[in-house]
Amino acid sequence: MRVFFDASVIIAALLSPTGGSSMLLQHIKSKVFIGITSQTVLEEILEKDKPKKLKRSYEKIGQFIVNSGLIIRESITAEEIEPFKDYVEEEDAHLFAGALLTKCAYLVSLDKKHVVRPDIKKKFLPLRIVTPKELLEEMSGR
Repeated sequence: MRVFFDASVIIAALLSPTGGSSMLLQHIKSKVFIGITSQTVLEEILEKDKPKKLKRSYEKIGQFIVNSGLIIRESITAEEIEPFKDYVEEEDAHLFAGALLTKCAYLVSLDKKHVVRPDIKKKFLPLRIVTPKELLEEMSGR
């Protein structure tokens, strides 16, 4: 099973080592599933003001990502994003492009305002768009 990670989940795992997002990264390391993200997502995490907001250095964030076990796809291009712009907010289109281009079964995000919404979930079936909690519940058979 392949799971595409949004920046919000990676940041949550960085900030809370015992939360659901961290548990998902542990599942990658344990080879329960394959975790994938993109260079575009990483650039979002490493924007110039983010390390200061997260109270972590670029080096610490970079090391966390390296140790996460995530496979990192190259940046999503404007051409790859284009088909998704009519369906979702333009700044989030790269997530859907990334998840589908990497043939992921799931897109995991904490962004309930723009990404994890019932109308968006329906538009992208069979891609499953879930929160970390929902993915953990599905994996445990609830």
